[in-house]
Amino acid sequence: MFRNAQMPSTGWFAAVGATALLTVLMTPPSAHASVVTCGQTLTTSVVLQADLLNCPGDGLVVGANDLTIDLNGHSVDGVGLGVGIRTGGFARTTLTNSAVTAAQVQEFDHGVQLAPGTSGTVVEKLTLRSNEFTGVDVNGATHSRIRNNVIDRQSHRGVLVTGGAHDNVIADNALTGNQGGGLLMQNSRANRLEGNRITDSGNAGLVLEGSSGNTLLTNTVGGSGDGSFILQLGSNDNLVQGNSTGRSADAALIVSDSTGNRILSNTFRDSGDSGISLQSAHGTTVVGNDVSANPGGIDLSRSDGNTIRSNTANDSKGDGISLELSSNNLVELNQVNRSGSRGIYVVGEATAATGNRLIGNTVNDNKGGGLSVSKAVHLVQGNTARGNGGWGISADPGNTDGGANLASGNGQAAQCSGVVCAP
Repeated sequence: MFRNAQMPSTGWFAAVGATALLTVLMTPPSAHASVVTCGQTLTTSVVLQADLLNCPGDGLVVGANDLTIDLNGHSVDGVGLGVGIRTGGFARTTLTNSAVTAAQVQEFDHGVQLAPGTSGTVVEKLTLRSNEFTGVDVNGATHSRIRNNVIDRQSHRGVLVTGGAHDNVIADNALTGNQGGGLLMQNSRANRLEGNRITDSGNAGLVLEGSSGNTLLTNTVGGSGDGSFILQLGSNDNLVQGNSTGRSADAALIVSDSTGNRILSNTFRDSGDSGISLQSAHGTTVVGNDVSANPGGIDLSRSDGNTIRSNTANDSKGDGISLELSSNNLVELNQVNRSGSRGIYVVGEATAATGNRLIGNTVNDNKGGGLSVSKAVHLVQGNTARGNGGWGISADPGNTDGGANLASGNGQAAQCSGVVCAP
């Protein structure tokens, strides 16, 4: 039966030698048929062929530049210790999943960790689930992309960005049910957070602390146990544009102790407090936002030099726009209608040089009055107030009537107090 089979001769074997034959048999598998083990440090690209289960420490460790690790629909599973996939500070690593079935990294301290010195890494199409501290930890990494991942049910945070991380993009991820919050960025700059969906966080949805020059675009945050978006503790010169919110336990957006932020064309509704709250926030541009159907629309407290323009703050349970102990703000061309209390309310004294300017706003059908300005010295000019339950416009003595105010159909027959209103 085996008459024609050609077997290696004893001479051939002797020529090759047992050592050389062993070398041939032990050649590392190619990237298309890779067998790896828990804790292995990888120096070549791999495609997983089986799950890694109950890893006692790290799952996989990147040990060289320019690697691709394809989980190929398999899981990297731990016992609550170590890191699922640790980059180790190398460059241009791609962590991906080419299979239709989900590839899970679960039950570690951190699902994926981009250590200091890491650059150009891509983390995509993975499911980071049930890890202790973070699903993705971006610690000092730069120029990396975290995209199209499911980051679900971490005991603490979905994504943590720290250590001066910069020029990273975190986009199109689904962050769901993370108990400590969705995404926290600390002391990092020039990152782009875009198109992420952050839901049912146990704490705040998306938080920046001491992080400046970042861009937040078209993110959706809902069901947060605290505020939806929070910029605080010196988070300056950030752009927040085109984002939206659903339910939250606190305000949709809180900006505190920060300067120079731009809040543009967002839709912030159905929050537990105001749509936008500025607290000791200065030089902020708040333009073109819809903050309707919140307990309050836009609130300023001890916040100076801000521009509040062309926003819609309808159907608030309380005041539509309120300024407390805040000076030198421009409140212009806003629509504030059907509030449960006052449309626009300003309280707190100012000098003539630091008064607030209330120009060209529309305040209609508010139950407690249209526009109310107590103390002095503020400018009231070109506002329209119709159908409010109290005064159309009420200004205490000492404020400045800039003229061109209009009022009709308000609860007080005189329509306006402290300024002259045409019908």
